[in-house]
Amino acid sequence: MDRGVLMQSPEYVKASLASAMALRFVSGRFYREARPYCINLLLSYPEDCLANCAYCGLARSRPQGKDSFIRVDWPILKTEKIIERLTQYKDGIRRVCISTVFHPRAVEDTLRIGQSLRQSVDLPLSLLITPGLFRRKELESLKALGADYLGVGLDAASGRVFHLTRGGYGPLSWEGYQDTLKEAVYIFGHGKVSCHIMVGIGETDKELAETFFYIHKLGALIHLFSFYPEPDSRMARRRRPSLKRFRRMQLLCHLIEKGLLMPHQLGFDPEGRLLKISVPQEIVEDIVNSGRPFITGGCPSRDGDIGCNRPFGSYRPGEPFRDFPFHPLTEDITRIKRETILEEILEVTLEIL
Repeated sequence: MDRGVLMQSPEYVKASLASAMALRFVSGRFYREARPYCINLLLSYPEDCLANCAYCGLARSRPQGKDSFIRVDWPILKTEKIIERLTQYKDGIRRVCISTVFHPRAVEDTLRIGQSLRQSVDLPLSLLITPGLFRRKELESLKALGADYLGVGLDAASGRVFHLTRGGYGPLSWEGYQDTLKEAVYIFGHGKVSCHIMVGIGETDKELAETFFYIHKLGALIHLFSFYPEPDSRMARRRRPSLKRFRRMQLLCHLIEKGLLMPHQLGFDPEGRLLKISVPQEIVEDIVNSGRPFITGGCPSRDGDIGCNRPFGSYRPGEPFRDFPFHPLTEDITRIKRETILEEILEVTLEIL
């Protein structure tokens, strides 16, 4: 069958390489046995996405035939075959997630594929949507479908960064994303909506903190990502954030989500870089030793354990883990402390990164 026909049909979707491996469509080994607990599926069209995000390999400005997403291959697979494999290998799978792109058919195809999954497989279903297409009526349809978690890929930590990296396509706006987040929380409930935020695309630490507080106040969850340059994207030559900075943002995000930190307990320099954080030493030590802030942010399993863990989504196998797709071991925690320079945090003052 012609590739264009494949990509136009809701009978076919893309699956992340890790998901294709978990379902035995592709052979391979997982570094440190970091198997995916969630099967990540992506709507697929000849033009992929009509938006033009600077950091995305699916942006419409990319060279033709040079599409990628999260730096890895996404094999095109028949939806029917995916469902068969999900049934066969469901014991090792905790969740399924459908990610949309900005395309006129995204709503219709998401509902159709989601319905097929819900009717065939007894697994929790998450949906990662693109605001601008999914308004209240569409969100209510997704809720009625049986999805228990909804994700919104905000990515940018401020309106300033949003317009720099995601501008250029009318239906997508910072204000529109905020409206969709509010609507989603109203429909799905507190703690059932997540918001993806990316560290390293031009934001300041202060902007990140302000957005963390805002999302938490809305009743949504924060799923934090570390920027990794996508080949052929407009930001392909941009450097990643330092591991030290990302570790500290993970810790900051966790403290805010757990209600252990207020805005007045943070200090920033005139450029918005984090200078100090005032939290009791024993609280920070307990949280770091738990490893929880450094686990991949994703929708949970039915029992509340790790669900969506996207192994190696922002780093390569063999590199230091940016976010862990499993519970960090004792030696991992030791390394995290070394990477974060924990003694600076426990002494309250942080050096400028």
